[in-house]
Amino acid sequence: MKTIQAVSAPRIHQAPSQPRAPLTMEEKKEKRETSKEKQAAIDSAVAEFFSYTESKAIKLGERFDRKPHYFLDLFFQGGARMVNHHDKINPCNAFKSEKAAERREEGASGLKAQELHEEYKEEYEALTPEEKEALVERYVIFAQTKDEVSKARRDTPRARIRDVLNTVHNIQMLMHGLKFRVGIEGYFCIVRNTPDFYMIPQWYFTSAELERYMPLAVRHKWDTGEVGCRLEAFAIAGCDTMNLLRTNKSKVSFLKGDIRDRVHEGLGALSLV
Repeated sequence: MKTIQAVSAPRIHQAPSQPRAPLTMEEKKEKRETSKEKQAAIDSAVAEFFSYTESKAIKLGERFDRKPHYFLDLFFQGGARMVNHHDKINPCNAFKSEKAAERREEGASGLKAQELHEEYKEEYEALTPEEKEALVERYVIFAQTKDEVSKARRDTPRARIRDVLNTVHNIQMLMHGLKFRVGIEGYFCIVRNTPDFYMIPQWYFTSAELERYMPLAVRHKWDTGEVGCRLEAFAIAGCDTMNLLRTNKSKVSFLKGDIRDRVHEGLGALSLV
């Protein structure tokens, strides 16, 4: 009865909403500060969670005579599912996918899986195990090709930056999970290799102490920003050292050094024979 009344009742058309007025500089600044404070609170809460989880794993390890990493592995995966997740391919699904592609090439569209199953059921049941295995192999190749197309270079600089930032975030989560589950330390730097769009080098250290250690490791001044800019210039130059050498003298010196290193490497290999 309620449904009938709802249908028969007169409809109220709402006026289209007016576009919002653009934010002022002060409002934008306030919005950025609010967002920054919220993100800092989230980071603090996550850090507190990891600290509690690590201490809990240590206590459980002492209680059950296990290493803390054993319980950390049970607590959470830390992004490992993104790497190790694989779906088992069903030969029947691969067969229907191939038939649907053939029908689309013939001009048919809007075919449902049940319709394909009823139409080609006898043909699928007549296939040998070897033919079904070949179906799965063809489907895997098709899926990989489709995945490569979906990961193709995006056109707009904004889309590229968003893609890079999402990927960087995923790598950070993977390394963060490995640090707590396995016990690793490390860092990475991602730079652009084309001048088509602008992106500052993306650095990540698993700990602040590791970043502070780098000047001591290289025995001279280490500036993370400068190193990132140098890596970016090298990548844009095609990762070819010769492109960075300005004078003939510097090119000759580089080639001589390269030849010397290759000769030493070859003599070392011969001495081991």
